[in-house]
Amino acid sequence: MDRRSGGTRGTRGVRRWIGWALAWVVTAACAAGMLWAMRMAEATAARVHGEGEAALPATTAAFTVVVDAGHGGMDVGASGTDTGVAEAGLNLAVAQRLQAELTARGVRVIMTREDDGALAASKSGDMEARREILRDPTADLVVSIHMNKYSDRSVSGAMAYYMPGSAEGERLAQTVINSVCDAIGRDRRAANPGDYFVLRECEAPSVLVECGFLSNPEEEKRLQDGAYQQLLAEAIAAGLIAYVEATQ
Repeated sequence: MDRRSGGTRGTRGVRRWIGWALAWVVTAACAAGMLWAMRMAEATAARVHGEGEAALPATTAAFTVVVDAGHGGMDVGASGTDTGVAEAGLNLAVAQRLQAELTARGVRVIMTREDDGALAASKSGDMEARREILRDPTADLVVSIHMNKYSDRSVSGAMAYYMPGSAEGERLAQTVINSVCDAIGRDRRAANPGDYFVLRECEAPSVLVECGFLSNPEEEKRLQDGAYQQLLAEAIAAGLIAYVEATQ
């Protein structure tokens, strides 16, 4: 009887511990969801009341930014783990919103693509055509929009990359990722070096922005939400303009 009683008390203790652990996890998840919802509400209110305009100071019309929507055509990039959504379409959606944000503030924008198609019939042809646009002699900055994916589904958040050895690229990438992290309510993280085609082939300072992880269940949903895409676009635009103002 004593052994059975002890076993019962032990089982109850384990159940209570599991209950507390589950309660903590649920509370943390709810808090994260509430924070994101608050960020969405703040961004919406700012646009409704015109506060968004004050957050992004006007800049000179002579300034030019190349906005690259990564992938396209047969190259869909990564795909959402749960929904199967194609990265290429999300890249274009954020890139077009970024184009609108920058254009509204007097920045001249050159897009590498403006629809779902590739720039050429083959991947090599697409890369060559993209290289020509990235190297446009009038470009002052280049920003390439992408989505991320990783085997560990718990990993989330935006990231920014710069070409190794480029001091201006690193400063640009850090300024942009700071702006994005602040906007989405995440701790700031360091920009990362990356020898990627869209960075390596640029003559102007460039940044590759990974907007979030399509492998993370919650982020995969958010990245498909128009309001969240707008928040990302505004934050990236703010980072680009902050970099320009700091260099003038």
